[in-house]
Amino acid sequence: MFIEAGRVIQHPRCLNCHPRSDHPTQTDAMRPHLPAVVRGDDGSGDPLLQCSTCHNASNFEGSGTPGNPKWALAPAEMAWQGRSLGEICRQLLDPARSHMTRAELLEHMVRDDLVGWAWHPGGTRTPAPGTQQQFGDLIEAWLETGAQCPA
Repeated sequence: MFIEAGRVIQHPRCLNCHPRSDHPTQTDAMRPHLPAVVRGDDGSGDPLLQCSTCHNASNFEGSGTPGNPKWALAPAEMAWQGRSLGEICRQLLDPARSHMTRAELLEHMVRDDLVGWAWHPGGTRTPAPGTQQQFGDLIEAWLETGAQCPA
């Protein structure tokens, strides 16, 4: 089940905010973010240029800037770019790295509107496959059946 969920987890809509460095990426090509920003102490960006400086409440079609009031990088412990699906799976299940219990992980995947943006990215962005509900159902079934991780 997690391999199927990986179609979403390893999609650029997710990987761009789970970068291997302190710099987010953007577009399907996962190119460096412009303007150049870095992770702040709280994970929300450079102290002089917070994510919310450009990422407002909704997508801004004029510039192509994605919107969500909670826009931020995932915690550094949750870097996914360059990792195998098995490594990502083990990160998600480790509360020290994911900062979530399994119940919180399910809530995040199923109801978090920041995650939900991946299916409604606007502009010419490719949405994540399926729907957030389908993804959430898959994550719930995976957790309920033992949360096995691929090798």
